[in-house]
Amino acid sequence: MKQYPDVSDDRELFLDDGDISVGARDYYTLWYTTNVTASNPATHDTVISSDQSKSSVGDGRRLPWIRGHLTLHGVNYQPLVYYDGELLHPYSTFDDKRNEDVNVGGMFLRRHYDLGIWRDDQDSPLEILVLPPPVVGKPTVDNGPMSRNANSSRFFSKVKEQASIERNMKHLATNQHRKRNQRRNEPQGQGGDHNLAKSGAIMQCTLGWDWIQPTPDRNTGIWDKVQVEWIFGDVRLHDVRVKLLDVSVDDQNKRGQFENTDDGLSEGGLPLGDDILVSALLDLSVTATRHGSNPIVGNFHYQIKRYTHPDVALEELVAYDDTTTLASGTFENVTIDHSVAEYHLGTIRLSQAKLWWPHSFGSQPLYVVNVVFRSCNNTESEAIHESQTESTFGIRTISSYTHPQTKSLTVKVNGHSIFLVGGNWVTTDQFLRYSTSSERYLSELRLLKNIGFNAIRVWGGGITESSDFYHAADALGLLIYQEFWMTGDNNGKMAGSYDWPLDHDAYLMNAKDVVRRLRNHPSLVLYGGGNELFPIPPNTTTTEFDSGTSPPQDIDGNLRTFISRLDGSRPYVSSSVTDVGDVFDPTRSLGPKDGPYGILNENLFFDVNPGFTSPLLREDEVLNNVIPSDKVDIDSPGRNIGFQTEIGSVSHPELESLKRFLSPHAMNSVPVCGLSDERSEAIHREWIYFKYLPFTEASFDSNGIDHICQFHFPKISNDTSSNDMGVIEDYTWSAQLAQYFQYKSLFEGYSHRMLQRNSAVFFWKSSSPAPTFRGALYDWYLGTNGGYWGARSGLGDGKSIRVLLNLRDWSIHVVNAIPWAATVFSIHWRAYSLHGELVGSGNISIPDAQIEGNSVTHLEDHIPWVGVYDASAVNSIKLQDVLLYRFNMTYEQLNHGRFSFRSTSMTTTNSYYLTDPDRRDRIHRQTRFSLLGALRKVIPKVQVYASCREKEALNGDIKCTLSNTGNRVAIMLKLSLTRNSSQAAMESKDRRILPTYFSSNYITLLPGEYFDVEILPHDVGKTKCSNGYIMWPATPETYLLVSIDGWNVQQGSVRIACDLYH
Repeated sequence: MKQYPDVSDDRELFLDDGDISVGARDYYTLWYTTNVTASNPATHDTVISSDQSKSSVGDGRRLPWIRGHLTLHGVNYQPLVYYDGELLHPYSTFDDKRNEDVNVGGMFLRRHYDLGIWRDDQDSPLEILVLPPPVVGKPTVDNGPMSRNANSSRFFSKVKEQASIERNMKHLATNQHRKRNQRRNEPQGQGGDHNLAKSGAIMQCTLGWDWIQPTPDRNTGIWDKVQVEWIFGDVRLHDVRVKLLDVSVDDQNKRGQFENTDDGLSEGGLPLGDDILVSALLDLSVTATRHGSNPIVGNFHYQIKRYTHPDVALEELVAYDDTTTLASGTFENVTIDHSVAEYHLGTIRLSQAKLWWPHSFGSQPLYVVNVVFRSCNNTESEAIHESQTESTFGIRTISSYTHPQTKSLTVKVNGHSIFLVGGNWVTTDQFLRYSTSSERYLSELRLLKNIGFNAIRVWGGGITESSDFYHAADALGLLIYQEFWMTGDNNGKMAGSYDWPLDHDAYLMNAKDVVRRLRNHPSLVLYGGGNELFPIPPNTTTTEFDSGTSPPQDIDGNLRTFISRLDGSRPYVSSSVTDVGDVFDPTRSLGPKDGPYGILNENLFFDVNPGFTSPLLREDEVLNNVIPSDKVDIDSPGRNIGFQTEIGSVSHPELESLKRFLSPHAMNSVPVCGLSDERSEAIHREWIYFKYLPFTEASFDSNGIDHICQFHFPKISNDTSSNDMGVIEDYTWSAQLAQYFQYKSLFEGYSHRMLQRNSAVFFWKSSSPAPTFRGALYDWYLGTNGGYWGARSGLGDGKSIRVLLNLRDWSIHVVNAIPWAATVFSIHWRAYSLHGELVGSGNISIPDAQIEGNSVTHLEDHIPWVGVYDASAVNSIKLQDVLLYRFNMTYEQLNHGRFSFRSTSMTTTNSYYLTDPDRRDRIHRQTRFSLLGALRKVIPKVQVYASCREKEALNGDIKCTLSNTGNRVAIMLKLSLTRNSSQAAMESKDRRILPTYFSSNYITLLPGEYFDVEILPHDVGKTKCSNGYIMWPATPETYLLVSIDGWNVQQGSVRIACDLYH
């Protein structure tokens, strides 16, 4: 008889508030129901499984039994599973844990259930009750009251619905949720009242943070895949482990030729180049779970093949057949004599293989290993036991060391140091609606790769991402730093308790399973204990810190132990940051400090510790007015940020995205100039709700400026608050330019200290799990902004070797962010007025043309200011002169994309809008770009002509040639891929096709200049060529367009030409 828990159905008790903490726990306790139907597996050539694993059994023999297995890959927080009305208990897949040990809560633990023996005409009900976290906490209150409007409620009002397991669509809460007014006694801050951290393996940011509103149900429910398998017999295989023991180069002539000595250590790097073939010694093992009490004797068989991600093309020197078996073998007469155990299948030599590299160093060849167990000596009266599992993997080595110059952890891939540059990641969606979407993960990670990022930090206040995320990272060549689920905001350092979570064993069970799940992914390079914690200080015994450390000592110690035992190929650090001073230990934390998070003077990014003192000061030293230069330990690791886990600033979506979540009233209520308080009553309540962060610098000497209103025309006075940008279009475009300049400077500043003062920099945060004004390079709709393209420009527009200008002293630097040496032939600069007139030029002297790999060359030349004191008056108003400086560098490098020994001559260009560097007082800084404002507001727009056509029939790629036909510089020319307005009006106000990948955007064009842009749509669906242009076969028929806009560019659009045979 069914024994279901009593769950209240009183929905009206909490609808005025809607949060799970306010009488709504029963409401957010969820039922998922479906029927499990299976035809006779003995008549099929496949095991009945969601992943369609191949089975060699299918000869029609009558089988004594076929056993069903249910796997829940991700449930928040604890499921109760009923099958045919009976409560099932999960079984252990750990060789050191009993079944009762794994019946614990947590968001990141895979749970496995025995569905029993298959029966004829099976159609059994499967019901899953999901219980919320045991402690849900009270959320961060809204920063300000917010009225309902159609656009905002479209995203933040969520509908509670029954979801089928097959679709795995999680409910999203109640459609009657009202936005809460701020109340005096409600908690505020990061993570609300912090108590959610008691629940352990959980997504802490669902209580709300300074960049996101709370999630009412804490994402209770099924959030990852649900899998049902029917397997012959009583043995189930899972969790293959492929460990690289050794790798050597097959070609004797290429061994050691590219030894990496950039860190002064003896370890040599493996040869670079996609044509390098290696021999890899692999250690192979697999875990088997046995149901029943009798030992089972059988044979293991494995085979290894090439693997290609179905949605990511791999460039190869020659075509290959991914069905060819590269290695195979059999291990005979193995006895499965434990209920669960790991079976070592020996070492395997994989020859003629290729190395996996981060995308800036090379390509990403992947392999797949398939392991099958088949019982032996079967007769018609005996059971046949057969199971199989598989895993993808890549061949690469990971190591780390404390860099002698940066004094921080530095990562090596295949023996080569790499400067990590990337973004912080929370998840793709606040409500986890895309957690099973490989398409969404690929889209977002491609956007990040296109910036020039080579790494992603998966932040400890978010989630451990799904396998789809990691498969995308493997295929795209992105390195992942994965943290476990603790933050200093909630786990003791700043708030909450060092003792949390309450159940350490359950937390460790979740973490242990994550390690087993992720260990074969070549993209994963680093584990972290959590965000901004406080591990045991150096030179301290554990007895001195019985409490007061995070992670708690038992959790930290166990994490280190089983990461070493279950993985053994990656480093682990206890925390992202600790504290300034001697308490910092570079072997346990990545940095002494993170931040800052507001907009800065762009010059500061070229200083050590941007936004802070150098050396860093402790809080007590600041209070005692200690002067940084007086510190005797100026070069100690705890006084400088070598590994920058977080630095962030403002964010503002493009206009088309704003229209999707702001009401018309909010769109017409732009903030006034000079605001620094993000909760100011002068800011519209919807802007506050969506976490608006002002563009005004925080400055102790009152010298901070508003970076949006520096474009104001007429130029503004000291009283900035009496001005605003007038209309949302001008405000938003000013925000795009401000972001572009900010993030270009940020990444150039860190690049020019690469592996000298910094070993890594991670932007906070690169993605946007919800519509927001804060901390993102693209928005929730996957539309990029000016900051995205500024970051890409700051990282060389896709080129690893680049020239940059230090905005602090106007010196020139050459960055080589790859291990190959390069020869620089020439560097030339030119300065233009905004009418395109050449007003100055010069050559940069290069004392040593050879630029070593993984290095920055600091040249002695300093660029002069060649502008006039004031530009010509506009409407009788004198304005500061603004010049376009452009740098061109010609160089030769080893072509790392294809062959090891082929040199290629290349050119890179870098552009800046600059004003007189001697006029740095507040008045001149606040008005320095008023001339740009005049170009937008009162001077006729520039006409840019575009000619676009598909590159090749049917492949979707588009090439556009742009030309500036006007007599002034075209500033920040922006392209969008759109549909024509009649079709857009039927579907949405937003005509853009998102995401779309551009080779360049926010482009500067001199008068008469031509520029080519390549466009790769994510998915435009089925198109046709009609009358020479690309169209959708819709009703009405819809043209595919490239739309043109810009700071001072006339808006327009062009059709995309195609060949008639398309």
